[in-house]
Amino acid sequence: MKRSLLFLALLSFGCSKKPVDMDEVLFDRAGRWITNSNYSPFFFYNIKVYNGPAFTKHSNGEKREKGEIKNGYKSGIWSGWDKDGNKRYSGVYSFGQEQGSWIGWHKNGKKKYEGEYKKGKQVDKWIYYNNSGKKTSEEIYFVCDEQCEDEHYPIPCQREGKVKTSKEF
Repeated sequence: MKRSLLFLALLSFGCSKKPVDMDEVLFDRAGRWITNSNYSPFFFYNIKVYNGPAFTKHSNGEKREKGEIKNGYKSGIWSGWDKDGNKRYSGVYSFGQEQGSWIGWHKNGKKKYEGEYKKGKQVDKWIYYNNSGKKTSEEIYFVCDEQCEDEHYPIPCQREGKVKTSKEF
């Protein structure tokens, strides 16, 4: 029993990674983060994609972004801050593209916007707020359904991610 607890403790500490500064340690190759600079598009064996927690900083040293990288792509929940340390946004990435719910904040901490992404494009209803938290506008973004995708295949729909209707308050 004691041995299994010791093994479990060592395993959990051994698997946890210290977050890396993406600007200092990693290299961006077409949206995929790799761990060495000698990448060659002709030799795929030397691609060493990064897996683990990562962050970036502003020039003044304050954190700019923080999240997880899986198989070289931004994945899971990522958050961003401005140069003064105020949280500016939080949302989900999947394979390096915005996906799912996103929310943004003004400098004073009040909500600035909220909405959904699909494959890196805004979809459905997005709501925007002013500095005092009052709703100022709503935009409905076009979503290409299954029938629409079949009509456009193999070319992606050009309307997806574009504003369908807009309403001011």
